[in-house]
Amino acid sequence: MFDIADAHNDFLAFHAVDEDNRLYDHTDVNRLKSGGVKLQNFAVWVPPETENRLDMCFRQIAYYADFLEENKDDVCGCSDEKALHNGNKICAVLSIESGESIDCRNEYIPFVYDKGARMMSLTWNGENEYAGGCMADCGLKKKGIEALKTLNELNMAFDVSHINEKGFWQALEVYEHAPCATHSCVFDLCKSVRNLKKDQIRALIERGGFIGINFYTVFLRGPHADIGDILDHIAYVLDCGGEEAVGFGSDFCGIMYTPDGLGSSSDYQKLPEAMLQRNYGEELISKICYGNFARYILKFLKQQTRCVQ
Repeated sequence: MFDIADAHNDFLAFHAVDEDNRLYDHTDVNRLKSGGVKLQNFAVWVPPETENRLDMCFRQIAYYADFLEENKDDVCGCSDEKALHNGNKICAVLSIESGESIDCRNEYIPFVYDKGARMMSLTWNGENEYAGGCMADCGLKKKGIEALKTLNELNMAFDVSHINEKGFWQALEVYEHAPCATHSCVFDLCKSVRNLKKDQIRALIERGGFIGINFYTVFLRGPHADIGDILDHIAYVLDCGGEEAVGFGSDFCGIMYTPDGLGSSSDYQKLPEAMLQRNYGEELISKICYGNFARYILKFLKQQTRCVQ
């Protein structure tokens, strides 16, 4: 069994705040263990139209803390280097998806950092006080620049998923560390506004970043996709020089349609099996499945000395 790292999952929102039944049941501890997942990024996501955004954010962070305590024999909150090297447990990383999740209030970035968050993105699909998402026209705003400067100071990972192309390039001029796209696919293979163009992919690779391929069929190919489509997107990033950068960002719990044969976290081993069938070497498979995201997130853990429980 290959170790697996997944750079994006909406498990927290599904369990803690999914009042409108817009999310999906793809993940739990048993399914993570069955799939060989050893490193899982759990995102806090608040729908933009939410009235009390901070309350919904805090409810997810509280659920995360309770989840770690209730499953402490199997899962360890990973906010430092020591936790990442705990081979006996699933390492859980906490992240903030979109500025709306902290009500675009920059004073709460250090707050969520202290709660264990080590990654943040500025937007979801629309426009907010930070920048324009993939379905908006505006670029990076003054408040978004200030948010990025706070991420710089905290050495907190910046996720470019959902931001539009204009904002992407402007943000990379401000952000000083290695950026990532935790759950995005390749535009040349599927022309969705959520996907990355070749020059964006190359920029992330050149900066020492990470690209997690999203499992949502609409970003992979269309209404229907399969594991082969995921591997095609991975192969594209590899051809761009991304052997040290590409991995998985399933978006489980947040996507309506999953590829055939990949219905939950328990199915993860089907991916390395398919890579072996394509004659990928075991060293490369290990990088894609686990090593690349583990190495990336480690850049943002080294300065810490505690493991959130």
